[in-house]
Amino acid sequence: MPDPDRQDVTLTTLHEDLEGGFTRLGIRVETGFSDLKQEVQTGFADLKQEVQTGFADLKQEVQTGFADLKQEVQTGFADLKQEVQTGFADLKQEVQTGFADMKTTLVTGFRGLPTRESSEEMVRLLRESNRINDQRFTQLDLRMREQHLELQQALRGIADGIRVLLEGQRALHEDIRALIARIDALIKGRGDGAPSP
Repeated sequence: MPDPDRQDVTLTTLHEDLEGGFTRLGIRVETGFSDLKQEVQTGFADLKQEVQTGFADLKQEVQTGFADLKQEVQTGFADLKQEVQTGFADLKQEVQTGFADMKTTLVTGFRGLPTRESSEEMVRLLRESNRINDQRFTQLDLRMREQHLELQQALRGIADGIRVLLEGQRALHEDIRALIARIDALIKGRGDGAPSP
C-alpha cells in the first residue's frame, strides 16, 4: 500500500518545480522582449538620425543650387545689360557718323550751286536726310522692341523656374516634416504619425 505522505511530497515537489520553471521562462521571455524593444528603438533612432542627416545634406544642396542659380541670373543680367549698352553705343555712333556725313555732303554740295539750284538741292538733300534718319530710327525702334521682348521672355522664364524650385522646396519641406513625425511616432510606439505632444 503506497504511503500517502510520500504522494504529497511528490506533488508538492512537482508543483514547486513547475512554478520555478515558469518563473525562469517568464524572466527569459521578458528579457527577450526588452532586448527586442531596445534593438527596435535603437534601429529607429539610427534611421531617424540618418534621415535627418540626409535631409540636412539635401537642404544644403538645394540652398547651394539656389545660390548658384542666383549667381548665374545676376551674371546673365550683367551680360545682357552690357550687350544692350554696347548695342546702343554702336547705334549712337552710327547715327552721329551719318549726321556728320550728311553735313559734309550738304556743305560740299551747296558750295558750287547757283541760288535756285541750291535751294532745290537743299530741299532734296533734307528730304533724303529725313528719309535716312527715319529708316535708322525705325531700325533702332525695332531693335529696342526685339531686345525688350527677349528680356521679358528671359525674365518670365527665370521667374517660372524660381517659382517651380520654391514649390518643390516647399513640398520637400512638408514631406521631411511628415517623415520625421512618422519616424518619431514609430520610435515612441504610437504608429499613427501624429506629432509629439
